[in-house]
Amino acid sequence: MTTQPVAHGDEAVGMTATAVAHRDGRPLARWVREHPLGAFLAWFFTVGWAIGFIPVVAKRALRIDLPSEPFLIASTWLGLLLPAVVITRLVDGPAGGRALRRRVLQVRASAGWYALALLAVPATAVVLAVVVFGPPAATASTLLSALASGLLLQTAITFATTNLWEETAWMGFVQARLQARRGVLLAAVGTAALFTLQHLPLLAENGAGLVVILPAGFALAIPFRALVAWLYNRTDSLFLVGLLHAAGDATAAAGFGGGLLQRLYEHHEVGLFAIGAEFLVGLAVIAGTRARLGVPARQPRPA
Repeated sequence: MTTQPVAHGDEAVGMTATAVAHRDGRPLARWVREHPLGAFLAWFFTVGWAIGFIPVVAKRALRIDLPSEPFLIASTWLGLLLPAVVITRLVDGPAGGRALRRRVLQVRASAGWYALALLAVPATAVVLAVVVFGPPAATASTLLSALASGLLLQTAITFATTNLWEETAWMGFVQARLQARRGVLLAAVGTAALFTLQHLPLLAENGAGLVVILPAGFALAIPFRALVAWLYNRTDSLFLVGLLHAAGDATAAAGFGGGLLQRLYEHHEVGLFAIGAEFLVGLAVIAGTRARLGVPARQPRPA
């Protein structure tokens, strides 16, 4: 797989714009420029969570079952993407907005990177399922349906509606900024914690079980965020990062229909295999890159 140079210097494209913008005397605008991550999180954990929790509140208070998918999409667009774009423009100026857009639209990469984004997690998950349940009792038509409708179609749908915009915020805004300040591995750990909390509306029905589920989800999310960081740092492409995330979601239980493993193992619980696959692939990346995750090692200073 060929590696495209990552222009991480344009993380600082907004420095001049920020210096000029600090002349703005408005307290709120000045605070956002000084604390972009804090402003982003304050927006998401109010607006984003408020939207995401609507089905939970409707079910508990009104006994009304609402589909979660529309609210998750709205939470992603209004709670994650919107503040990421607005704060980037406010902090880094027009140049920062263009840099973020360029990474979202960066589709130029070798076929190997696309194969990794689309197949690494699904293939690993299938291997895990075969180890646990044995080969699927599927006909040729079932296998074709699992690949075409279960993996590829669901990947395309969740990519376009959710995952690309989710990763524009988490990887392109939050994790990239943490990475520049705290280092690549600490950024993965910090983003994993926030990424886990994002999914609290989906986990709320577990009640007291959240005491176990949230720490476990956090631990499992760390290698996944490391995998995402490695792909981003090597390709400079949020498009590929969103594709990787979407393929992982489509492996087990896609929101818009049965995923790959659901179609191969109709009578088994397969939800954890995709998470386990992301965990294992992420661990392999951490080990294989010696936790550098695509960031070049610092050169020793000359004596």
